Amino acid sequence: MKGDNTQINAVLGERVRALRIEKRITREALAERIDVSARFLADVETGKVGVSLTTLKKLCLTLNTCADHLLGISELSDKELLLTEIDSKVKKIDRKYLIDLIRVIDAFSDAVVK
Repeated sequence: MKGDNTQINAVLGERVRALRIEKRITREALAERIDVSARFLADVETGKVGVSLTTLKKLCLTLNTCADHLLGISELSDKELLLTEIDSKVKKIDRKYLIDLIRVIDAFSDAVVK
């Protein structure tokens, strides 16, 4: 069973590091956002340690991804990653502005989709 954790930790670490770099977030800034030390996050990124479910959830929310992706259960395409990020941002918008957002998306779609 320990071997399974080692592989999971390695995949998790690689994906956390890749997303952090892609989003141009420093290790220190990400650590602060998820309430862990920068040293602990470094150990996660190198696969030396795993994370609690609470920390996994914070990583998913902060990096705009899903646990399945971070744990290596599924591969997300670039489009799926972008849609996850859009979804995360849309959820932060006040409900009264969503109809306007739909209109903007419709206009954009009409302009670019042939």
